[in-house]
Amino acid sequence: MTAFPHEAPPRRTARRGPRAPRAPTGTADRTPPPADPTELKSKENDMDENTRYQVLRNDEEQYSLWPVDIEVPAGWQPVGKEGTEAECSAYVDEVWTDMRPKSLRERMENAGA
Repeated sequence: MTAFPHEAPPRRTARRGPRAPRAPTGTADRTPPPADPTELKSKENDMDENTRYQVLRNDEEQYSLWPVDIEVPAGWQPVGKEGTEAECSAYVDEVWTDMRPKSLRERMENAGA
């Protein structure tokens, strides 16, 4: 390979010794899963009966349940339905009949036309 006059030649660096092993990323705060799978509960899915939820929808017409007392994340809009987890889930089951993202549905419709 020819180096251009304005470029410095590639440098080789010598290792000065063995590298220390890297700690696995994202594992420092993990605890082992419980022995009983029914006890397994992630923080993201930690919904309870006392929390009020709202139904959100994004630009791809995908739905999500979100606690009403937490700020709506960017890219999501409330659809006007609030209630318990069961009420909001029932609403989503009723209105979200096609799980494909909007962009995929449109691509597939255009391909068939």
